[in-house]
Amino acid sequence: MAILPVTPTQIPAAFKQAMVAQAQGQMATALDLYRQILMARPGLAEVHFQIGRIHHAQGDAAKAEAALRKALSLKPAEVAIWRELSGALSGGKRKKFEREAHAAGIVLDPTDAGQKIRNMLAAGLLAEAETAAFALVRVDPNGAIPALLLGQARAAQGNWSGALGPLDKAVERAPTDPAAAAALGETLVNLDDWNRAEVQLQTANQLGADVALPLSRLMRLTGRIEAAQDVWRVRAPKSTIEFRELSRVLAGLRKPKAALAATEAAIKVGGPPVELKLELAGLLLSENESGPALQIQDALARTHPKVAGIRTVRGQLRQSLGDLAGGEQDLREAIRLAPNEGYAYRSYFGGKKTQADDPMLVTLAQRLHRTDLAKENTRQMCFAMAKAQEDLGNYADSFAHLVRGNRLIAEAYPYDFEVDLREARALIAAYRAGNLVVPVADHGAAPIFVTGLPRSGTTLVETICSAHSDVVSGGEMPFLRQAMSRVLQSAKRTGQLQPDGLADAATLYDRAARRRSGAKIRYTDKAISVFSIVGYAALAMPNARFLMMRRDPRDVGLSIFKNIFPDGTHRYAYDLAALGRYIRLHDALQSFWAEALPGRVHIVDYDALTGAPEPHIRALIGAAGLEWQDACLTPHKSTGQVNTLSYAQVRQPIYRSSVAAWTRYETELAPLLEALEKPVTL
Repeated sequence: MAILPVTPTQIPAAFKQAMVAQAQGQMATALDLYRQILMARPGLAEVHFQIGRIHHAQGDAAKAEAALRKALSLKPAEVAIWRELSGALSGGKRKKFEREAHAAGIVLDPTDAGQKIRNMLAAGLLAEAETAAFALVRVDPNGAIPALLLGQARAAQGNWSGALGPLDKAVERAPTDPAAAAALGETLVNLDDWNRAEVQLQTANQLGADVALPLSRLMRLTGRIEAAQDVWRVRAPKSTIEFRELSRVLAGLRKPKAALAATEAAIKVGGPPVELKLELAGLLLSENESGPALQIQDALARTHPKVAGIRTVRGQLRQSLGDLAGGEQDLREAIRLAPNEGYAYRSYFGGKKTQADDPMLVTLAQRLHRTDLAKENTRQMCFAMAKAQEDLGNYADSFAHLVRGNRLIAEAYPYDFEVDLREARALIAAYRAGNLVVPVADHGAAPIFVTGLPRSGTTLVETICSAHSDVVSGGEMPFLRQAMSRVLQSAKRTGQLQPDGLADAATLYDRAARRRSGAKIRYTDKAISVFSIVGYAALAMPNARFLMMRRDPRDVGLSIFKNIFPDGTHRYAYDLAALGRYIRLHDALQSFWAEALPGRVHIVDYDALTGAPEPHIRALIGAAGLEWQDACLTPHKSTGQVNTLSYAQVRQPIYRSSVAAWTRYETELAPLLEALEKPVTL
């Protein structure tokens, strides 16, 4: 029976019918339909390709080769045709074809190419792996494996934002691939996209992937540290990085002995001893476990007497505990051991009033003239010299060093004010839209939040409050942001607030805050970041009180500009114009919350407080819901640990020497002063 051609309008239906027949194993019917199509349109590469596939499956190599070569001539860049033809060839023909494919940049076996890239990743050849993965994506743009490998290569280099797109594609193309789900989940954790991360990691876990490490990090960073510990109860850690994560979890649970054991295990499997133990000491210090932290540092100083970093960190700890003489001794020794490292200089000059005859001043000046210093050491030394020169009254020289140091940090950590502005507006919009929620159950949490800009007097006010016998100082705790992270992300995306989510956040926060502070009644929390989410915290905890600091923006701007913050944080601080805009953003948020929450938010004016302490202290103690105690008038007599930049100042009686300090630098502060003239609208 003769095969008749189909009409051009019938080709789509005929092709669909042929594909169905082919899928059902009716190869003769499929071939007849494909031949009818070619009689009408002989140049359809897809039809020649399907004919070649059928002949290949039937073992007819000659017919398969003929059809596939015709398809390839029509679509020479189509990877699928190259791969099918390669499979149909054998012997010398295949080897020759493989050389042709290589010359054309075609990857015939993505599995083989993928394994080579995985080997590169395992060997630490990360940039090379990314290049190879990107080449694989170019030749197979719709494949799941190339997208996954590109995402993994970028993630391995810490390029989480660059990894996100490829990994999203990998999961979309291979939704049941556990490796893709796990890699995407880990990337989302590192991008702080908590809700999506949790979905992906739970999916990966159900598919059989090992997600213990990113899941533990997710739980720890969202205030669920007990759940993070449970992760390691189910699957014991094996590698250095896993033991390190467990140590962080145990330190956060205030289990110093268990945390030290986990750190020792991390060292045993190859981790760097000094780095890991110093990290643990810092974690324990942040959890108010200063005794175990000091023990670790003392032991390190005995076993590694010539490591300057150990002396620097122990010196900083001694300063925070009020042992300024001991801290100075350690820092002098650190400078002697490593005169080109900057951290010890900044801590040394930050903890004392500089005298003109201090020999460390000469050493610092000599080092700052070197051209071979690492930028990190240079910027640390710049801030140290700025502090020293200000102590000596050399204000122009002091500010010149500040400008240099701040410029170096701004280069390392770029800042975009518009990102913070969008974030603030999104939070306010979600609060306005979701404020009429069902009241949140009262869990009894009654923290006293002391918040404001850095260097605005938060440490002073927290010390005043914690001088009260019913209050324990919590310091600058990260737990509110952690506990509320998921509900805040959901609110910004949906414009709705969930009472259950707020209630859960309050429970998580209060548990963590009490664990760190040891408080049984009331505690303070002076986390700077609270100022942007006051309304959410007020909804979650009806008994919470908020003391928000207000200080002359010129003074607070100068004071911020004179200090270094932890790497990557407070990025606005290192450019005067950006700093001015950020201060006005803070002012706008403060005004919004004060108006929205009368009776819950109390504004503390730093200048007024330091000018006439008693009436303002009485007012803030009352606003915190506390009965009056005279001890609140003498906060400098506190013996507690101070883990902030104010450790030296808080040991002194209330003073006013920093009021109107900006007038010494009025000309230099012009970009700040100009930016402060422009209010920010939410």
